[in-house]
Amino acid sequence: MVQDLCAMAALSALDDDDAWEEAVALLLSARNPRTRSAGVTALRRTGLAAQAETFLADRSALVRACARYVVRQAGGDPTAWYRQRCTAPDDLASTPGAAIGLAECGNRGDAALLWPLITHPVAAVRVRAVAGLRTLDCADAHRLRPLLDDPAAGVVRETVLALLPCCPVPRTCQAPGSWSARAPSGRGTSASAPCGCSTRAAAS
Repeated sequence: MVQDLCAMAALSALDDDDAWEEAVALLLSARNPRTRSAGVTALRRTGLAAQAETFLADRSALVRACARYVVRQAGGDPTAWYRQRCTAPDDLASTPGAAIGLAECGNRGDAALLWPLITHPVAAVRVRAVAGLRTLDCADAHRLRPLLDDPAAGVVRETVLALLPCCPVPRTCQAPGSWSARAPSGRGTSASAPCGCSTRAAAS
């Protein structure tokens, strides 16, 4: 909240358009997502709303939401943008956030575009594709279970989260974090939960 207020106060104190655009550029390059989101929202005033498309696939959900707002206000269609990106797997290597972005503003029918992405060669895309399927409530245990052996730890974590509602864990079974952590990291070693499920602990 304090960061938001500081960012907006700094922008409000600027009267010169050039100074405003320069300040917005600094906000857009910030590491902090709340600061970045303030810059994305401010793009409307600068007349550069089209630049918000660049942030539709941002790693932060907050920034993606602000980008969708600005794009819609400018007459754009974020959902169509996401769908186009998800049908071009090669482009997703540089914009993996498009997969989860589609789930955030799309519908269950968009799961058909996400399923092929769970085998994408880039781990970041696989992570967000699984997260998107979970967001759309379209997780399928049979199709996702092989990802428990994915070499990327992030994919395994997201898959466990997606599968938990599909496969209720007995009360005697410990939380995933407690048993997956037992395997030595970075060696691709499989670990088993008390209920018999298995996962591979590996460095992403």
